[in-house]
Amino acid sequence: MYKVFAGSFRSRENAQERVAFLRSKGIQSFIVSTVISGETWFRVQTGAFSTRENAENRVNEIRVKTGINAFIVTENDTASPTSSTIASPRSIDLNPSSILGPTQLSAEQMNAFARLLNPSAPLLGEYYKSFGEYYGIRGDVAFAQAMQETGYFRFTGDVRSSQNNFAGIGATGGAVRGASFSTPEEGVLAHLQHLYAYATTAALPNRYPLVDPRFHLVNRGSAPTWTALNGKWAVPGTTYGQSILNIYRRMAQA
Repeated sequence: MYKVFAGSFRSRENAQERVAFLRSKGIQSFIVSTVISGETWFRVQTGAFSTRENAENRVNEIRVKTGINAFIVTENDTASPTSSTIASPRSIDLNPSSILGPTQLSAEQMNAFARLLNPSAPLLGEYYKSFGEYYGIRGDVAFAQAMQETGYFRFTGDVRSSQNNFAGIGATGGAVRGASFSTPEEGVLAHLQHLYAYATTAALPNRYPLVDPRFHLVNRGSAPTWTALNGKWAVPGTTYGQSILNIYRRMAQA
């Protein structure tokens, strides 16, 4: 069976919000809980098909109607609900493509890697994990992007550490320092919201206020993958996304 999922969350509430959004777009879905390495995940399933072609057609339909990058999980007819080809936290995907998807690394792994390279790095892992899960974004890869943007949180460029701007939002070069945020939590939230703007055309979930000052300046859905950020988030940035993924792989294997 080829099962199509439009999100995977550790919070049932987040999964319920995704189901409601899909329903508003005319796409029926339901929540399936599964246990992976002792942790319960809530997946939003939008169909199950006997041929991959039909499953891919559903994935394309979801992308067109919602901007969400759904994914396919292959399961045997006799398999248990937890038996699938999707990577578990102990089998990390080292080559992620989509900005959208489940965060696989723990907050502790992120923090430990940052502190390994910079003992003074702020402990932001929990923010990237929780906000990543809420928005359906790879929070662990976003954390790698923050390290890329800040020089592993040393802030040796135009942005200063006191700005809590971990994504270089509004820092356009020429000593332009960019946006400032009142707390580290708000800075991470702005980062994830900015990524959401690039990754999908879907409406921004409204549990948190919009704090990204450049959200509406983004060409919505123009960069659904990390490498598609090349020349958009960073200019010319021809290898920008590849650099982020290289940092992520080092962190995942640390």
